[in-house]
Amino acid sequence: MPDPDAFRQACAQFPTGVVVVTTVLDGAPYGITVNAFTSLTLEPPQVLVCLAATSRTWTAIEQSGVFAVNVLAADQASTARLFATKDPDKFGCVDHVPGAVGAPLLTGTAARFECQLAGTLRNNSHWMLIGRVVSLESDPTREPLLFLRGRLAG
Repeated sequence: MPDPDAFRQACAQFPTGVVVVTTVLDGAPYGITVNAFTSLTLEPPQVLVCLAATSRTWTAIEQSGVFAVNVLAADQASTARLFATKDPDKFGCVDHVPGAVGAPLLTGTAARFECQLAGTLRNNSHWMLIGRVVSLESDPTREPLLFLRGRLAG
């Protein structure tokens, strides 16, 4: 079995996008920074996102059944860092609007996907969430924020 540090270092050689996954439960917004996100199927349009089983955002998504994936733009590194914290007022620090499914949509992103929870799978410390995309928008003029070799890069 590979050493965990060697595994982390090898994975760091692959650039990933950076997203903030959001939801709302009983009027309260939740959100977390994630880099485990990908498209899953075109028909029907579905995405896959992975969240730690201990995440409050995961718990809220499980109960609400909806979430949004906000693909951060290159100039949103501070937003990525903010949503990686447990700051209770994350949404007070960023501009956002409610989406069609109720989940907060961050402004200034490269793309946004609004999803209904279509399936889940638990694997060790994380949940894999399948989202059926019900609404989306993208701005091809906005370069995406990337995570590479342990750093955020635009």
